[in-house]
Amino acid sequence: MLQPTPDMGRTRWILILCAWTIVGLLFTVREIVVASVHGGHVNWVIVGVIELVYWNVWAACTPLVVALAKRFPLTGQRFVSHIAIHTVTSFMMAPLGSVTAYFLSRGLLGLLFRMTDPGALRLLSTFTVSVLSMSFTGILTYWLVVGLYQSVHFYQAAMERQTIAAQLETQLSHAELENLKSQLHPHFLFNSLHTIGVLMQEDVDAASHLLVSLGDLLRMALERRENEITLQSELEFVSKYLEIEQTRFHDRLKVRMDVPPDLLGVYVPSLALQPLVENAIKHGISVDSAAGRLEIAAQRNNGRVSLRVRDDGPGPVPGSRLRFGVGLNNVQSRLKQLYGDESSLELTRGDGRGCEAIITIPLRSSHEDAGPHRR
Repeated sequence: MLQPTPDMGRTRWILILCAWTIVGLLFTVREIVVASVHGGHVNWVIVGVIELVYWNVWAACTPLVVALAKRFPLTGQRFVSHIAIHTVTSFMMAPLGSVTAYFLSRGLLGLLFRMTDPGALRLLSTFTVSVLSMSFTGILTYWLVVGLYQSVHFYQAAMERQTIAAQLETQLSHAELENLKSQLHPHFLFNSLHTIGVLMQEDVDAASHLLVSLGDLLRMALERRENEITLQSELEFVSKYLEIEQTRFHDRLKVRMDVPPDLLGVYVPSLALQPLVENAIKHGISVDSAAGRLEIAAQRNNGRVSLRVRDDGPGPVPGSRLRFGVGLNNVQSRLKQLYGDESSLELTRGDGRGCEAIITIPLRSSHEDAGPHRR
């Protein structure tokens, strides 16, 4: 929270003084207009001095009233006792302020009319009438100040709670994203180690090379702190992963990428494509020796971008239900956290053979000023 400074204190005093001066001017105009409507006549100098002095006396009292309102708020278990305190204080402060305003205004008017119109002071109300009238207004004024302070306090407290709730929600969402992203690392690692284990029985040198490549790939994954990166960076990571898989499948794995250059700068979730590519290889290409084509494509459509990964494997058994594994469930959860209902992950059967996974997210380019991406 901001600490009060001398400049802030002076500004507060100036604002209080200006506010009560405006109130005094309004009451002056009111007195003059009411008198004119009823065919009477009032001395605007006398009315103006009385009203301005009275309301500026309350300007001087306002910091004390605010301090009392802060010390004895109209909330909590001691609500009744605080009401009593304010009631007693208002009945003491209002007459005291009225007496002060009466003598100040009378003295000031005496100075003004001493040379010009000494008889004008006879137009002033008597001490008792003036003090009683101003005291009644003073009691109402005291409670008005207390009520205004309490209203501002309630508003500030509500805004502070709303800010804290928003910060906690953001922190929770970030923590959930980090948790989901961290789950990808062991999942990806275990599957890669399984690939290395299979390759160890076929080609030890290739398995050794694969371990080195896997270390480089894991280093890239762990160094990524952002939850969103450019599509170009994501494709670079996927390409590194595919180099590892091509060590296993040799020339059988053919990869085709269809990504327009103008989409390389759009933001996509970090580690979103790799689980889709891994799923296509594991459930499509690796289970059918005749399969080996993998397509990665990106497409712009009405302010959204679609990322597609398709394989030419045998595809799901006709009539079977398509289910997400750990990797795809993780990707779907992260999409929900980042984009809510504006994103989707679909798994569909290919035309005749294979399977296709499609991610759809809002289109947001790194070259556009669309706000900071989530970290």
